[in-house]
Amino acid sequence: MSADADLSLETGLAALVDWYVSIGVDIAIDETPHDRFAESAAPPPARAVAPPSIVAPTPAPARRAEPPARETRSLRSAAPVFTEEAARAARDAAGAARTIEELQERLAGFDGCALKATAGHFLFAAGVASAPLMVLDFSPGEEEERGGEAFVGPEARLLDNMLRAIRRDRSSAYLAYATPWRPPGARELSPVEIAALLPFLRRHVELAAPRALLILGDFAARAALGSPDVARYRNAWFDYDCGVGTVRALLVPSLASLLRTPAMKRRAWRDLRAVAAALG
Repeated sequence: MSADADLSLETGLAALVDWYVSIGVDIAIDETPHDRFAESAAPPPARAVAPPSIVAPTPAPARRAEPPARETRSLRSAAPVFTEEAARAARDAAGAARTIEELQERLAGFDGCALKATAGHFLFAAGVASAPLMVLDFSPGEEEERGGEAFVGPEARLLDNMLRAIRRDRSSAYLAYATPWRPPGARELSPVEIAALLPFLRRHVELAAPRALLILGDFAARAALGSPDVARYRNAWFDYDCGVGTVRALLVPSLASLLRTPAMKRRAWRDLRAVAAALG
């Protein structure tokens, strides 16, 4: 064989090795080639069966340790199985509150909503509870969840600008959340979560006793009304049932939708003017 042929063969083998390495082959298994197709077609070898006298009994599976009784009760109370169970516990807790401060304390200690176990902070409200205007947002945003302070994120800053447009601010408005615990991924509330939070929300509005309730977005409206059908409440005032009485309410686009779609601010401005006229 000529020197050129040896060099060509060596170059080709080196290129082949480089290609093997590039596709993940990094070790040689055996120097002797094997016909794997023939091996796979051969019948499997007979398995040796041990005599019955020496077959060891199959050990019973290890029994899983049960959690302490106190922990089991805590987990069950944090995630009610039935919607009515959550609603009944919430009605009892919310109905016993005589002030907004007491309601806040009772809700913070309430274990009937699973969101309590996933949220980083309990964020209740901001502003002045005795103000004639109550604004209901859906839940704390990302910035609120990180910092642990209510109504400080970009949506809250937009809300402040909206209030200033009708000559109001946080000294003349009360800002609250439909859920004080941020849902994972800012998802909508489940029926069980709504059932657990609705009695607290209605009691909150009842104790605040505003002259007007501004509901921000469909998620907040479904939580406040306990119904998935909220389309009929848009574009007009309606009476919000808060237990012993009603409050005039107006459903407007959510702050997130206004930030995403500036064209919706025209409708929001119309709604704000209606609120300003209602408050005088």
